[in-house]
Amino acid sequence: MKLLKKGSKLYSILNNKCPQCQEGDFFYSHPYDINQLGKKHINCPNCKLKFEREPGFFYGSMYISYAVGVGIFVAWWIVKTLLFPTMEAGMMVLIMAFLQIALAPLSMYASKLIWLNLFMSYNN
Repeated sequence: MKLLKKGSKLYSILNNKCPQCQEGDFFYSHPYDINQLGKKHINCPNCKLKFEREPGFFYGSMYISYAVGVGIFVAWWIVKTLLFPTMEAGMMVLIMAFLQIALAPLSMYASKLIWLNLFMSYNN
């Protein structure tokens, strides 16, 4: 599949890689490592690309995070409507709150990687 091959933005996002060389990691570890939560490299360990282009660069990733959160809500709404049409509203809200909290670290990682990949491209 061409979308997941090295050189694509999706490869960089899904594999936590630098968008320029796609070799070095962006974050130090996986999203659920409590000791390293949100800790990212300043420069790519491989090609030395500076990730934060300017102070506050990653504030823009909040827009992506919001869209990811809305996507989670819509996906849950579709699953609930198709598989559990008689579920009470209170239970639906509890499950949605649990999903949003449980997936928050993954959403944060994905949103920063997506934001970075919007502005940087693969360069052999």
